[in-house]
Amino acid sequence: MRAVHLWMAVFCVFFALGAQADPGVTGERIVLGQTGAASGPLASLNTEYIGGARLFFEQTNRAGGVAGRRIELITLDDGYDPAQAEKNTHELIARKQVFALFGCFGTGPGMKTIPVASAAKVPFFAPYTGADALRPLNAAVFHLRASYGQEIEAIVKHLVSAGITAIGVVHHADSFGNAGLDVARKALAQRGLTPALEVAIAASGDDADAVARKIADTTPAALIMVTAGKSSVALMEGLNAHNARPMLYGLSVISANQLIQTLGPKAHGLVIAQVVPSPFRLDHPIVQQYRKAAEAARQAMSYTALEGYIAAQVFVEGLKRAGTELTREGLISALEGLNGWDLGGWKISFSSADHEASDYVDLAIISRGRYLR
Repeated sequence: MRAVHLWMAVFCVFFALGAQADPGVTGERIVLGQTGAASGPLASLNTEYIGGARLFFEQTNRAGGVAGRRIELITLDDGYDPAQAEKNTHELIARKQVFALFGCFGTGPGMKTIPVASAAKVPFFAPYTGADALRPLNAAVFHLRASYGQEIEAIVKHLVSAGITAIGVVHHADSFGNAGLDVARKALAQRGLTPALEVAIAASGDDADAVARKIADTTPAALIMVTAGKSSVALMEGLNAHNARPMLYGLSVISANQLIQTLGPKAHGLVIAQVVPSPFRLDHPIVQQYRKAAEAARQAMSYTALEGYIAAQVFVEGLKRAGTELTREGLISALEGLNGWDLGGWKISFSSADHEASDYVDLAIISRGRYLR
């Protein structure tokens, strides 16, 4: 009888292991991975995004997790270096045995990390990039935010409708910046225009003074800033120093909180394309939920953190719909079923033919160091 009980116990163990078809899932945990710029000039932006996501993951864990499983997010620093991001992705998949990749950061890194995830058939959810080049339909990749092309189109449409056609572009000298420059050229060309100025800036912002001097000499009426992190701050400081006063328009990744914290009232007259509702208004239930969580955690509120919070909520909904026998294929199918799902005044539309959840773009204004609400 003891032998029968022993074999039954062994059978149960093997059955349980067999039910766990994919890595990163146990009876107690769902392990996710992220590679991002925890160091370097874009660290603040990466921290905001992942900080917002962790707010919702922690809420979920306190409420019992997903089917009794706690969510664990492993983050590795790539310093916004694409080669390091690729190495980190291999480590997360092969050594850390993550179930999925969540919130991986940046355009250049994305060009290296998405192929690794796709080859391993690991879900790659809500990367923090709007690069159009990363958006061809891919079975493993799900984009939450609108694209940079949609953001720049909204900016150019707004400017041209107001009669402003002398529009310059300052952009990072990297994959992110070049992608933004390309879509700005196309948006202007559709209206019979070319950029009044094209100038590259280092992501570190070390050459911002020279760039600002060139902008001051050219005097475009408006300037589209395809910048993020320290470069955005340094460029605005340089423009102020050279008394250059073009109308400034930035993308959602411009690092608005960092600008406001560093420049204070000098962060003025900047219009930013945003891909989620304002975290400073109470129009949407999802925003009210986020604000309550951020206040409880004493976390500074921002558009970027709200985007991370929303990304985590959408991902958790996918996990819940995938069922208790959690697999990567099941998660992908569940996410594709979120077609028109309302998570609190903000709708998500994935399908098997469309892995881009939202085309929402709004223009927000910073005046004297704060958002106009």
